Amino acid sequence: MASPTSAKNFTVCQPFATMVWGSVGFGSEQPNFNIPNLIIPITSVTILSAIFWLILRPLGNHTFVSQMLAGILMGPSFLERVNEKFSNKIFTPKTMTVLNVFESLGIIYMVFLLSVRIDIRIIQKSGRLAIVIGVGSFVLSMIATILASSFVKGAIQLEENLGNSLKTVAALESTISIHVILALLSDLKLLNSELGRLAVSSSLISSAVNCFAVTFTGNSSGQAAQAPPPGRFKHAALLMFLSLTFIVVLIVFGLRPTMFWMMRKTPGGKSPKRGHLWFVNIMLLGCSLLAEITGLHGYFGAVILGINTPATPPMGASLVDKIESIIWAVFMPCFLINVGRRVNFFSVGLKTFLTVEDAVSLGLLLNCRGLYDVQIFSRAIQQQMITDESFAIMVASSVLKSAIIIPLVRVVYDSSRRYVAYRRHTIQHNGRNSELRILACINDPDNVATILNIIQTSNSPQSPIAVCFMNLEEYVGRYTPVVIQHRLDSLEPSSSKPSKIDPMINALRRYKHYQKGLKSVHCFTAVAPFASMHDDICLMAFEKCTALVILPFKRADSPQIRTVTKNVIKLAPCSVGILYYRGLFMDPKPIFSRQLTISVCVLFIGGPDDREALAYGARMVENHSIMLTIIRFIAMNHTTNDNLIEESCDLNMINGFRMTCINNSNVEYITRSIKDGAETAGVLNAIGDDFDLILVGRRHDRHSQVLLGLSEWSEIEELGVVGDILASSHCASRASIMVIQQQASIVEGMTGNSKYTYNNNRIP
Repeated sequence: MASPTSAKNFTVCQPFATMVWGSVGFGSEQPNFNIPNLIIPITSVTILSAIFWLILRPLGNHTFVSQMLAGILMGPSFLERVNEKFSNKIFTPKTMTVLNVFESLGIIYMVFLLSVRIDIRIIQKSGRLAIVIGVGSFVLSMIATILASSFVKGAIQLEENLGNSLKTVAALESTISIHVILALLSDLKLLNSELGRLAVSSSLISSAVNCFAVTFTGNSSGQAAQAPPPGRFKHAALLMFLSLTFIVVLIVFGLRPTMFWMMRKTPGGKSPKRGHLWFVNIMLLGCSLLAEITGLHGYFGAVILGINTPATPPMGASLVDKIESIIWAVFMPCFLINVGRRVNFFSVGLKTFLTVEDAVSLGLLLNCRGLYDVQIFSRAIQQQMITDESFAIMVASSVLKSAIIIPLVRVVYDSSRRYVAYRRHTIQHNGRNSELRILACINDPDNVATILNIIQTSNSPQSPIAVCFMNLEEYVGRYTPVVIQHRLDSLEPSSSKPSKIDPMINALRRYKHYQKGLKSVHCFTAVAPFASMHDDICLMAFEKCTALVILPFKRADSPQIRTVTKNVIKLAPCSVGILYYRGLFMDPKPIFSRQLTISVCVLFIGGPDDREALAYGARMVENHSIMLTIIRFIAMNHTTNDNLIEESCDLNMINGFRMTCINNSNVEYITRSIKDGAETAGVLNAIGDDFDLILVGRRHDRHSQVLLGLSEWSEIEELGVVGDILASSHCASRASIMVIQQQASIVEGMTGNSKYTYNNNRIP
């Protein structure tokens, strides 16, 4: 059988009637129908990819490894040697022609969608370090690999074709693909991390340098075209530059405005018309064809169009939803099959401002390879720039590097290190009259009124408050995460084009304008995948030195939102308040416009979280419109606690608060003696509608007599045992609940006691 990479010209004629469906036809000379013979390899490679992914999943490997292994198994390295007859029947010239077309379409659409998710503006925001790494990683690696290839060629007797391809192999191996880095970081959930942002900036700059090298040399790692003869080098480079300029101008000044016109014609909140999406597909295929005709890489047009396609809804998100499924279900398996058909193993005769861990992780990430790199290798072998042996080795090294590097990055790099706090950021240790800084998160427009009401309740004339609002938004149309700052200086809208966050921004703008006593108000929108959104929240809390992060919570919240909440609870550099909102606090009107006083209750059982809740209540009661009740639960037949430090801290906190508020008629202190958890549950249910807001700690002593037997019935670990009871449907209370966790790192470091936890091993 001829090599799948051999350059043979043949004509394929297929009657339309035999293109549709029928048997595979193993009894005849050739299969009778094309579609079954196309479905069989596509289905096989998809199943094999899933099997390899399940096997390699415990190792934390990227999907690229499983996909490439599946493709290689369908090639001459395995299938052809196990059952050559079956391989010949399936991979006929007719079938391979269709697979080649699907492969090209798959790569065009893949690089287009990946380019849509690239925010080219990050080059403007890149620091000096990203520029040095981006340029240096391309130039230095190119020089080193080409010198090494020249040395090998001179020192070892090689075949002529293999020797001539060494420099091309070296150039191909020195490239860094922004598309691969983005997909890899998304899979590792590191897009929002400091390392992720640096890797994206560096790889984008490296890709830009590579693009310039392609344009002015005519032969590069990113190009599959042959270099022009020496006598026509300048002429060819000029023509290539003019072709590039023409395509860029056409897309930027012609096609991009057309897509914005389509978006303006789309009603808010709805998907673009089907005709508009079809026209974008035609533009994509037309740009790819134009790039190929003008002598550029066919995928170059798809990349430029993707970068200039609006990633904001509805255009970006709709394109991803409509196109991505068929790409990965039909087109990409064809690409994997063709790559596997070309891989035949039997033919193979610091000095930066980064920490050591970050530098190692960045170096590993930038050495990863993916499908985008493999398609460049594939293009090179099609143009006979490299040999079969070189291609097989390059694909094998790409798979091995990704298989080894990705688990190493998971082990070496921890994105939470950058916001580890080395000092206390809690309400309790904030100082009575010092500024209280709060980061309030909003994940739904319905949260706005609730958050504003809780901020207004926390505001007092004696103690200034600085509030930072953060709107949490998942951005499915783009890989690169972004944090957007909104101006709240004036009452005028920041944009003439309405968006779904405008009501929230306008509400916060009016709140800042009319509310007195707030030292500062800032508003941001974090656009990121839910899997890594906690990084933006925790980093903002760290940079703003906040004492409390408030996260609204509802039982109906999606699993993705709950994952964000769990990660913030685990990693926040300050205290966290989980606000289960209902009743009075859900009213869109300002809370003090409905009633003159607000009844707040603090449930005190013991532990650092309850002390934090009491400190928050003490801060609230400085507002004369707040009526505060402290209910302290004390176990009957109480014996000396094993941890005298914690018990002493609880007692000092209670006594200090009572002395401070001894003349305050708005404060009431109640003690309840409890014999077991059932009695505690009865007291909590009896509270009923006596209060508008209940403050309680999240973690308690798991062996406390007060909570004996209650933890087994808890359903929502984010709310803790007591908070879960108050938020359950069996509790008749309509009061909102604020479940508070004191800064976790400080608690663990100061107490050294593991019993003040709430199923921490259950929180991922």
